[in-house]
Amino acid sequence: MRTHRLMRERAIMERVSGGDDAIEEIVAALYAGLDQRLHKAAGLSVLAHLEKLEDDGRVVSSGFGLASRWRVAG
Repeated sequence: MRTHRLMRERAIMERVSGGDDAIEEIVAALYAGLDQRLHKAAGLSVLAHLEKLEDDGRVVSSGFGLASRWRVAG
């Protein structure tokens, strides 16, 4: 489980580093083919990862929740 979490964290960092700043953009890229009805749940998972990355000082946010915007820290 830890390996999967770290892989997802890396993938999210790659998306943010590449310019995706909205959770919906990250979900669309990382969960391609996922049933649209599950996108909100996937977005909440991405948000949790981003909040952890923010705690680690790797990304910063503006806004709140699923509508927040993200960028690489620094």
